[in-house]
Amino acid sequence: MKFRLRHAIGIALLTGLGIAVAAALQPTPVIVDAAVVRRGALILTVEDDGRTRVRDRFTVHAPVRGLLRRTSLKAGDPVAAGETHVAVLEPTPVVPLDERSRAEAEARLARARAAVDETKARLAQTVAELEFADAELARVGELVRSGVETSVREDDARRTATSRREAMHAAEFGCRVAEFEVEVAAAALRDDTAPGATARERVLRSPIDGVVLRVHRESAGPIEAGAAILELGDLRALEVVADLLSQDAVLVRPGQPVRLTGFRTRNDERVQGELAAVVRRVEPSGYTKVSALGVEEQRVDVLLDPVGDRGAWSVLGDGYRVELEIEVDRADDRLLVPSGALFVEDGAHTVFVVGDDGLAHRRPLEPGRQDGLHAEVLAGLSEGERVVLHPSALVVEGAPVTVR
Repeated sequence: MKFRLRHAIGIALLTGLGIAVAAALQPTPVIVDAAVVRRGALILTVEDDGRTRVRDRFTVHAPVRGLLRRTSLKAGDPVAAGETHVAVLEPTPVVPLDERSRAEAEARLARARAAVDETKARLAQTVAELEFADAELARVGELVRSGVETSVREDDARRTATSRREAMHAAEFGCRVAEFEVEVAAAALRDDTAPGATARERVLRSPIDGVVLRVHRESAGPIEAGAAILELGDLRALEVVADLLSQDAVLVRPGQPVRLTGFRTRNDERVQGELAAVVRRVEPSGYTKVSALGVEEQRVDVLLDPVGDRGAWSVLGDGYRVELEIEVDRADDRLLVPSGALFVEDGAHTVFVVGDDGLAHRRPLEPGRQDGLHAEVLAGLSEGERVVLHPSALVVEGAPVTVR
């Protein structure tokens, strides 16, 4: 009896040891992540940064030289076309002359007046000469008609009369110039700051309905003609400018849809907003821009227009940064595989498929277009098959796998 019990225990120990050895010799399944090959839409996008700007910007300049009054307008204040006073200019006061400058100005005025007398005397002389030449021409004409003088003599008299008439016109012009010189010399002596003198101010009004974007000159003081005072714009008419790399810009066409992100709404700072836009224009000329890493890049400006509810764009202003995705191509009902499952082996794109037997099987495929997350499958896979994502060196042909 004891022999049989010992014999049974020995057989049981040998059997358990055999099972343990057999289990130890079995390969350990590799734990992997897998995804299912499915059908869906393949959307190709170009992603980059952009900035908003007011489409029509108006800069108010000083039309004349003068004194600018201090403005009460600040950036963001609303303005109404033809009503809001954006700037007030006063004429520059006349600087009083010192004794020497006044003496020089009086001398210039006296010289100008003497020049007027001189030109008037010259004009009187030319008028007298013209009268004599006209009388001589009339006398010679009578002699020619009576046969006493020749026509050559009459031509000479006519030419002389014409020369005297032109000299008279020149003298008249000289008189007007001399009179203007008198006015200029007298203006230098005119004292506009005398008691009772009134300065005429010039009021500049807003040309548009909008807001103040930037104030260039806030304080009062002298200002030259053409100097910028402030900028105005209508925040309801925004556009987006995206400086794309030239290799991405060649894929963009007017009319393509755009999704804008990368900003937070005012109602909930924890939730990012999203707006829609459309490509309006791709600029024909590119330019060189140095990146943050010091690399020269060829960039092209692409202009985007907002679409949909314009009120949603009120969260943005002029010069805001946004992130954008331009949809350059779209293909519906395509067989898709995650890009993370693809790897290149012997120059061919390959994936590992998880078979029904729980083993990994190498499968070559022909990919099509890719959007960065998915690749279009042209041949090699079927819908519903599972592929290994980011296969490691442990995943080989026929290796047992366990999907995480």
